Amino acid sequence: MGRTNTLWILNIYYNKEKSEKIKTIETDTLKDLAYLLNCELYDVSNFYHKITKPKGIFELITIEKL
Repeated sequence: MGRTNTLWILNIYYNKEKSEKIKTIETDTLKDLAYLLNCELYDVSNFYHKITKPKGIFELITIEKL
């Protein structure tokens, strides 16, 4: 059974240096983040767990879990 009290926070930045934040979005599931980013769930999960190096849209975002 999965967690029910997890909050995922997506920060979107203007540049790769992540010095200018554009927007912060909060979602309940990682699946929702994948939908917002228009990519596969495993891509988002691998990025969050630092399994893959950032490329494409992932160079401009950070993902946090509360």
